[in-house]
Amino acid sequence: MAERRTFGSVLDRFLKKRWSPADIDRYVGTYREAWLTHATDGAIRERAASGGTTSAVLIEGLRQGLFDGAVVCVAVVEDGKVRPRFRIATDPDQILAARGSKYVESRFLPSVLPLLRSFEGRVAVVGLPCDIAALRQRCGTDPVLAAKLALTIALVCGHNSRTALIDAVTSRLEKQAGQPLRAYRFRIGHWRGHLEAEFADGSLLRRPTKTFNDYQNMFFFCERKCLSCHDHYGYAADLTMGDIWLFRLKNDPIKHTAVITRTEAGQALFDAATRSGAVAASALDIRDIMDGQARIGPAHYNVTARARAGRWLGLKIPDRVQAPVTWHDQLNAFWTLANMRLSESAWGRRLIFALPRPVIRGLLYLKKGLESVK
Repeated sequence: MAERRTFGSVLDRFLKKRWSPADIDRYVGTYREAWLTHATDGAIRERAASGGTTSAVLIEGLRQGLFDGAVVCVAVVEDGKVRPRFRIATDPDQILAARGSKYVESRFLPSVLPLLRSFEGRVAVVGLPCDIAALRQRCGTDPVLAAKLALTIALVCGHNSRTALIDAVTSRLEKQAGQPLRAYRFRIGHWRGHLEAEFADGSLLRRPTKTFNDYQNMFFFCERKCLSCHDHYGYAADLTMGDIWLFRLKNDPIKHTAVITRTEAGQALFDAATRSGAVAASALDIRDIMDGQARIGPAHYNVTARARAGRWLGLKIPDRVQAPVTWHDQLNAFWTLANMRLSESAWGRRLIFALPRPVIRGLLYLKKGLESVK
C-alpha cells in the first residue's frame, strides 16, 4: 500500500499544474470559498457517487425550511432502457433515491419547467452547468419562475453521453445475466467505484466503472452540444459540487465531495448543513479543486481548439472563449471530435465495441496523458 501511495504522490507532483489568478477566473469563475466535504451519515454516502454532500445539503435544506422541494434526477429503466427523469423531491427518501451519477443525455428545461410551474413553494435545483445556466436565463425573463427558485447546485461536468452508449453497455450486461434489466447505477463505491445492474430475478451484477466510463471518457457518443460548452464548474450556480480526484485522497476510507460556494444563498445553505453536523468540511485552496480536475477542466474550457478541429471534420462549433491553443490542445481536440464522429456511424459503433477492452484502455491512457501535458 505504501508503494502505491509513493507512486501516486510522485506522479501527482510530476503532473501538477500551476494555476494563475487568470486561470482561476477563467475556469472557475466568481466564487467565495472552496471546501473538501462529505456527508457525516454513512448511510447517505453508501450509494453516493462521491461524498454524499449534495444529498446531505438538500435534506438539511428541507429540514430547516430553506426550500420546499428539490429538483433531482433519477435513473429509471423504461422498456429495458436506462433513462433520466426529473422529479421534485419533498422528503429525504426521495432525495436519497436520486443519489449517484447519470451519464446520459436529458431534456432539462422541457422536463423541469413544467415541474417548477406546477409546484407550490420554493425549490432548490440540481443540474449540470449548462442546465443551470439555461434555467437562470429563463428566470431572467420570467419573474414568476424566478420567485420559485431558492437556489441552484451545479454538478461538475466534463460532458454528457447519448443514450446509445448506455443502451449498448446494458445490453451486454443483460446478455451476461440472461435477464432483463430492472435497475441501474452508473457509479457507486469508493474512488472510481463500480457500476451496478439489477435484473428481473433480483440478481445483481457489479462491474468496474471502466465498463462504461472508458468509452465515455474517450468521448464516444458525446452529445454534440457539449462540444461548444466551456462551463466545467457551473458559473451560474449558487453552489458547485463534484468529485475531487487527488492522489492524496485515494486511500482515504471516506470519499469526498468538492464544494465551491458562489453566492449568499449558496453559502447560507452550506453553512446550515455544516453547523447542523450533516456535512463535515475542511477548507481548501481553490487550486486543490482545480488539481482534482486538472486534465479535463482546461480541455473542457478550450472550445477554441475544438472549433478549429471541427473545420477538418465537418463540424461548425461556435467559439465564445478565444482561448490559446497549444499543439497538445489541438491534437486532443481533434481526437475528441474524431471519436464522437466515429460513434455517429453504424460501422463506427461496430468498430468501437469490437475493439478489445485492453485496446480501449490503452488508448484512454494515451488520451489522458495528452490532456495532462503542461
